Amino acid sequence: MAFLYLVIFLLLIFGVIGVVVYFFTGLTKRLKVSIVLSLLLGWILILGYSLYQDKKRKLHEKLLYSFNHGKVLICKDVNVTNDKFNFVSGTLVFVGKEKTKYEGLVVPIDLCRVEQ
Repeated sequence: MAFLYLVIFLLLIFGVIGVVVYFFTGLTKRLKVSIVLSLLLGWILILGYSLYQDKKRKLHEKLLYSFNHGKVLICKDVNVTNDKFNFVSGTLVFVGKEKTKYEGLVVPIDLCRVEQ
């Protein structure tokens, strides 16, 4: 949610800058239009990035929920389960538990999907 507030704040800042440049400077019309279009492109890029991050966050939450409830995750060619792996939240990876054949194996969550 904090990220959304940051995006809204940045959009407002860009909007204010755009209005000031467009209405209160002595720049040529072509330059004003170029600045406003650049700001509009910035808004679109910020919005696209925030939507992408939100989608990725929801997928990670779904994977972690499945992992915590004992479901099997398919990560490339490795079946990740909570009895053989630990989840490290700081780096979003699964690390093989000691005394298993996966000991020391590190699997990023981005490579995983829930087994159907």
